[in-house]
Amino acid sequence: MMINFIHYDNFFICYALFFSVFLIALFIDRLVGEFPNKIHPVVLIGRIIGLFKNLFIDLNSHISSLILVGGVFLVFFIFCGIIYQILKFLPLIFVVFVMGILFSQAFSIKFLLDSAERVRFTLDNKDINTGRREVAKIVSRPTASLERPYLISATIESLSENITDSVIGPIFYYFVFGFIIIIVFSFSHLFDNSFLVTNLNLFIFNNIEIRPNIIVIDIIYLSVILVFIYRIINTMDAMVGYNTPKYKKIGFLPAIFDDLINLIPARIAGYLMVFASYILGMDWRNSYQTLKHDAKNCDSPNSGYTMAACAGALGIQLSKKSHYKIGYPFKRLESYDIRRAYNLSRWTIFLYILIQIFLTILILIIIRFIL
Repeated sequence: MMINFIHYDNFFICYALFFSVFLIALFIDRLVGEFPNKIHPVVLIGRIIGLFKNLFIDLNSHISSLILVGGVFLVFFIFCGIIYQILKFLPLIFVVFVMGILFSQAFSIKFLLDSAERVRFTLDNKDINTGRREVAKIVSRPTASLERPYLISATIESLSENITDSVIGPIFYYFVFGFIIIIVFSFSHLFDNSFLVTNLNLFIFNNIEIRPNIIVIDIIYLSVILVFIYRIINTMDAMVGYNTPKYKKIGFLPAIFDDLINLIPARIAGYLMVFASYILGMDWRNSYQTLKHDAKNCDSPNSGYTMAACAGALGIQLSKKSHYKIGYPFKRLESYDIRRAYNLSRWTIFLYILIQIFLTILILIIIRFIL
């Protein structure tokens, strides 16, 4: 029985601090949003990817894809090792806040929603040229000649598609990886009393001299690093994962990896969006039918799920010239459809976070009864 209590206490302490990192990250995202580009970790990762891309794209071989992936991750792990050596000497409570701030830059709720709103605002004010520039910031397609309906469509496509990559995917993998890591740590070499520190002040504020502190730092750090690995793959795919003569070979591995890691998050996001449309009184039946029929219209096996659910809920058609059409045009696209998509996306994100918190509480209850 004593070992069971130790198991539970170990697990609870780790999970409480692990979950605190998530709450801090949500607060930072809501309060601050994205860091400036000069210090934003995902932007810095993009620059490293761009460096390797420019160096090896002319090889015109699948080897260039392997070099790109291997080189980017090698640089990333070197930086991770340096950061870890610094963190393990800091007080645990400080590490929790630092990792919460870092994790906040692995997902993007505020920036994603605000970007769509900026486009809507410019189009409402009949400033189509500024609207084109704003849309160019969130999509990879040329926008200089896009007319108003295509600008609206591109904005809604970007907003709904990026719910997976920029929000649900990172949070999903943070909790999946974190739970597995905590279980492994708690039930392997944390059986004894050495993990438990009865003096909470000592546990929270002391540094590497207390063994439990470095164990919890390892758990939190690994969880956040694994999320950034997900973001690296997303970023590589966004930069080189195109089926064009120029990028087909160097983007080969990033495109495959991105398709694989988003299989589950994309479907979670798509079906949650259908449920969100029901809550908001939108056409959830058409949202579901459009998801079932049009989700595979995109080149990507994943991006169409949220776009189709959104198009169906709003009763609109999303289209990218010479690429795809999703949904049926029950109505003409108007700028207020961006606001409707904004509300739908916000509720989808809210529902996922709510479900994640509920699952966390449920896991703690189940673990308590098991032990």
